[in-house]
Amino acid sequence: MTTIAPVTAVTPSQPQPTQSTAAFARIERALERVTRTRARKGLPAPQIAVCSPRGDLAWGDQDQAFLAASITKLFTGVIVLQLAESGRLALDTRVDALLPAETIAGLFRADAPAPTVLDLLQHRSGAADYFEGTRRASVLAELLRDPQRTWTPSDLLEFSRTHQAPVGRPGERFRYSDTGFVVLGLIIEELTGREFHDVVHEQIIEPLELTRTFLPRLTEPAEGDSAVAPVYIAGQELSTAPGLSCAWAGGAIASTTSDLLAFSEALHSGRLISDEHLRLMATPTGRVRAGIHYGAAMMELRFEGFSPLLRGQSRPLGHLGSTGTSLCYDPASRTHVAMNFHAREEMPRLIRTAIAIHMSLR
Repeated sequence: MTTIAPVTAVTPSQPQPTQSTAAFARIERALERVTRTRARKGLPAPQIAVCSPRGDLAWGDQDQAFLAASITKLFTGVIVLQLAESGRLALDTRVDALLPAETIAGLFRADAPAPTVLDLLQHRSGAADYFEGTRRASVLAELLRDPQRTWTPSDLLEFSRTHQAPVGRPGERFRYSDTGFVVLGLIIEELTGREFHDVVHEQIIEPLELTRTFLPRLTEPAEGDSAVAPVYIAGQELSTAPGLSCAWAGGAIASTTSDLLAFSEALHSGRLISDEHLRLMATPTGRVRAGIHYGAAMMELRFEGFSPLLRGQSRPLGHLGSTGTSLCYDPASRTHVAMNFHAREEMPRLIRTAIAIHMSLR
């Protein structure tokens, strides 16, 4: 297994004074308005950290860990690419050569070759999405009905094969799929002989000295360092709900803004994977929706997709999380931004805030 030299976090764990520039003053005024609006809804202040050549900014509770949600896909993608660089797998290897037939039965089209590892990373495997799924069947709906249910990776794949159908032939179309990332997590375990959470610790958390990043054990009471900030979905506060175990390799990591910034800096500076594989992650091959494009375990935000008036603006790279989180890096301004807005319904506000921050600093 490849190892990584430790790197220094790009921001201290404690908030630092904001640089007295016009750009940061504009950002702070915007965040004051956002915080007041959220307070009227009973939501805590957003957790936001910015690291750029123009200065740093910290807003909200910087010490409180939160569920990073689909930002986890960046971690999973990095580990898969590290395994490729160490010769443990090839990205064109088909899934049926890596996992038992019974594990993947019913997830992919039976009349086509099994998807490759790269198909899974790019959400082009043809697997349905167990989490959002359809109106008829989704784990999200099950989570809201029974937050106390614990989900294993096997449960998640069984739900998809029982209640859903493949959405296309491997490689032919983009369809965002948390199911595919559960399969990637199982591939990681199969190739390393280690549990997924242990591999994340060994390959990323420990080498980068991410002291407040962990995978919550949702089958046990969360207290102290294992507690996470509030998470609201459809009005339910679910931060301690065992049902969030449904996230696993596609969304289970908890972290702080400073730890996520350190991870982002290490990733985009080439300390975790090769430049070639970083380009692979960052090169879009599909679109989640207008403004959100997708490469291999990495999103590219195209602000003009949210408004034509933003044409020519930044195109940050990273990932959004459906519980109101984001981690993005803008190569044009060399700015890293980590945010947690605590609620699935706050995603539009998070995106507007991300646009304001990146435009101000560019």
